[in-house]
Amino acid sequence: MNLNKNAIAKINVGGRGGKEGIFAPVLTEYRRVSESLYDFVHVKDSSKVEIKKQQNLQWFDAGKYHDLTVDQKNIMMMFVNHVKGSVKSIYTISLGEFIDTLCSDSSYQEDGWTKENIKACHVQKIAFPRMQVKVPLKVLDFVERYPNQVSKVY
Repeated sequence: MNLNKNAIAKINVGGRGGKEGIFAPVLTEYRRVSESLYDFVHVKDSSKVEIKKQQNLQWFDAGKYHDLTVDQKNIMMMFVNHVKGSVKSIYTISLGEFIDTLCSDSSYQEDGWTKENIKACHVQKIAFPRMQVKVPLKVLDFVERYPNQVSKVY
């Protein structure tokens, strides 16, 4: 994955939500889209990227991750870690490996990262489409715990 590293220093990802668009200059080979599971699509090979920005704690709408297709499992999760809006590091992992890793670790299962809970959240999401059930993850702790599953790209 080619990142425009010069552009990273110029963006401020602070604040809540909705900052995916300002990441476009960093992902020069991608176009911005607005989809449930991803934010960018590669212009040539159609690979997909989901941006998650946080200082450490990130909340996930668990119901979105039930019954993923092979294509969805290949979505690249990009964790943009920042301090007061300034990007400090970026890590990637495929969505499928991310969910499988969380759901196989008992310490994350305590927070709701189980296949059964994800399915239950999905059922609720179908019944009540505007409702979100959020499951927490301290991303930097996850990266430290699973350094062989994630790739540091910045």
